[in-house]
Parts: sequence; C-alpha cells; structure tokens
Amino acid sequence: REIRAYRFPETTRQPILHDPAFGENDHHEHLRYDLERVEQFEDLVGLVVIDWGTGTRAWSQWPARQDKQIVEIRAKQQDERFPGFSSFQTTIDEVEFLPEAWQGALSSVGGVYLLVCPTSGEQYVGSACGDGGFMGRWRSYASNGHGGNRRLLARERSNYSVSILEVASPDMSSKEIIHRESAWKNKLGSRSHGLNAN
Repeated sequence: REIRAYRFPETTRQPILHDPAFGENDHHEHLRYDLERVEQFEDLVGLVVIDWGTGTRAWSQWPARQDKQIVEIRAKQQDERFPGFSSFQTTIDEVEFLPEAWQGALSSVGGVYLLVCPTSGEQYVGSACGDGGFMGRWRSYASNGHGGNRRLLARERSNYSVSILEVASPDMSSKEIIHRESAWKNKLGSRSHGLNAN
C-alpha cells in the first residue's frame, strides 16, 4: 500500500492522532503529530488556570483567533476535588485530560457506565471489568470513538457524555458486573431505544 502525505491547510483544524490498531477514519489520510512539552513552561505545569470558554473543548486551540484568559496562577499545584463516582460526569474527549488523582480513582474501580450522544440523546450502557477500571475502558472510546461496539462503530464519531451508573464492589466477578450491565440496559431501554446491540 502506498503511503502518501497530505498537508492540511493552516485554516483547517488538524486531525487527532490516528490509531491504526482500531482503523479509525481509514477512508482518508492522516498525519501523526509528536507533541512535546515546552521546557520553558515546565515550572507552570499544574499552576496556570485558563478560561477555555464554554462548549466543547477541542484538542487544539486557535490562539490567533481568540485569546484565552489566564484566570489564576497558583502558588502550588492543586486538582479540583473529585466529585465522587455518583456525581462524576465528563465527555470522551476530556477523559485523558482529567486530573491525575481523578484518573487514579477511576482506574481503581470498575462497574457500569452510561454514554449519551450529545446530538440525539441516545444512550449506551457499558461495563468496565478489566485492567484499568473505568479509565481503561473509556480510553478505548477516546482512541477510536467506538470501543469495538457494533452500533457505535457504524455511527459517526461523537463526543459522548460519560457518567457512572454503578460501581462494582471489589469482590464482584466479571460475570456479575455484566449481569448488572444487562439490568441497567433493561431499566433504561438502551437496546430498543438506544445504542446497545445486545
């Protein structure tokens, strides 16, 4: 197969990193960008609070089009307090940008979660019972947009909202978690009126 480089116009937002393992967007060419931290700003990591604006936050920004106001420069690093599993909510695109302490909490447990399409409101109920807990599962959606799910694979990529329906107890087996997932699918009707295929 011939590999051709394609240069995106400077007025076009550059594509997210392509993961060939999942075949995301294989119908057009991709460039890979090796992002690097700028050494001169290392002493500001975790200290600068920026107002990114309202709405969906993109993975890249247009600094020439709209200045991003610096709200605060903190004396020491501090994460927002984790809201708890029952109050937690984010989007697929934000998963990798969650505070490290939050990622640690979400990696330590599994259970049943809910994805909601921002345009149609359709729901998808899933479960996380493998390595990496909730974070491990959600990273696959962030990487390829579908996590290997048949109905999501057939849809255009979307920035689903993510929330937790139930946290599994430490002694709960994978079989029990999948049973709880099925119970939530029945409660929410996500098979007949949502995005679950089974």
